[in-house]
Amino acid sequence: MKTSTTLLFLVCAIAAGSMLAWHHLPAQTTESTESTDPAASSNTETGNIILQSVSVMEIDPSVSPMVPHRYTATIVARRTSDLSFQASERIEEILVDEGDKVTKDQVLAIQEKSAIDALFRAATARALQSQSVLQELEAGPRKETIEAARAELARLRAQLRLADANLKRQTRLRRTRASSEGEFDSARFERDSVAAASVAAKQNLAELVAGTRSEQLEAQRAAVKVAGSLVNQAKARLDQTEIRAPFSGRISRRYLDEGSIPSPGAPVLELVESDHLEIRFGVSPEIAAQLSTDMQLSFTVGSSNKKLSGTVHRILPKLDRATRTQQVIVNVTDPENAMVDGQTVRIEFAIENKNSDGFWVPSEALQPQVRGLWSLLVIDTSDASELPTVQTVQRRDVETLATWGTWSRVRGTLEPTDRVIFEGGHRVSVGQKVEATSKTVTYPWDDGIQLKEATE
Repeated sequence: MKTSTTLLFLVCAIAAGSMLAWHHLPAQTTESTESTDPAASSNTETGNIILQSVSVMEIDPSVSPMVPHRYTATIVARRTSDLSFQASERIEEILVDEGDKVTKDQVLAIQEKSAIDALFRAATARALQSQSVLQELEAGPRKETIEAARAELARLRAQLRLADANLKRQTRLRRTRASSEGEFDSARFERDSVAAASVAAKQNLAELVAGTRSEQLEAQRAAVKVAGSLVNQAKARLDQTEIRAPFSGRISRRYLDEGSIPSPGAPVLELVESDHLEIRFGVSPEIAAQLSTDMQLSFTVGSSNKKLSGTVHRILPKLDRATRTQQVIVNVTDPENAMVDGQTVRIEFAIENKNSDGFWVPSEALQPQVRGLWSLLVIDTSDASELPTVQTVQRRDVETLATWGTWSRVRGTLEPTDRVIFEGGHRVSVGQKVEATSKTVTYPWDDGIQLKEATE
């Protein structure tokens, strides 16, 4: 009897222990599950619940009408020139090759110049000769020449007096028939000849004393100008045997080599102004009306996502009848020489349009749904006074209207009081309690590249 009582006591004790273990098992399982929940990675606790932290942004209706515009454009050099000789001489040397960087007034190619150089030297000598003659005429007769003319006049006058005396003597002798008729005629002719020579000497002296005539000076001055023009012409022809860079840039093409005899005007080298590049693209007249000079536009080159900026330089007033667009010219700087003439770029800018609807949100906040729709995870702060605070995750179905880089413009069931979860949304689900922290976002056009309001 004692043994039966002991066995019964053991069975009851074992049963009681099993019931107690079964009673505490669910609580342990729940605690283990909560500790391994991936949503429980936040450092904030509310009671015994660990909340997930997310970042939210306000819906700003004031930026909703921004409409992005994208254009494919081409980089072109501001100046491109085909350089040629104007003389038809043999090419002696080409000093540059394709790809070389040159500076303004640098000599690029030279022609054989011996024949033209000889013409230049001859013209220079003739000009010096004409100038010397003019200087001599401007200086007038030398003092020694004038004194010699005076002495000659004095000699002739003395000879004239002698001839007069001889003629008078022959006249008296002729009256007494003591002299022949031939001797009388000889004395008379001698006197007339000396008298004429005296008159000529007197006039010559007067001319020397008066100096060079003004007509002679003007004629010689004109001759000097003609000689100078011939020198300039020969110098120009000599300079035409060289090709100099009209501006700084790079040699993009070489058409001829040494030994060739090009015809005047035939291209020898192509020069591209690589330091001053432009972007040209066409826009509609409505868009062109919203652009203005000195406005900043962003663009990307090739496959690079690096954003560069340029300044609107000109908007052509003429409409291209083929494309029905206006040309916009944007000046760009390329300190790293990463861009080349003919390269394709993508230009993006935004224009405000009050007739547009929707809101801009980061594209990473969108979650795909069926039939091409998307959804956003939001928290409704209509009853909340401030953040951070504990909120419940809700879903809003939307459709995308446009994209701008990593941003999308959407419309749908969003409410003005909703705050969109844009960081941490992949770690939460609808109905879950989260700790929401409001953050300020930077829109893609907040880098100073924003246009004024557009009208449609």
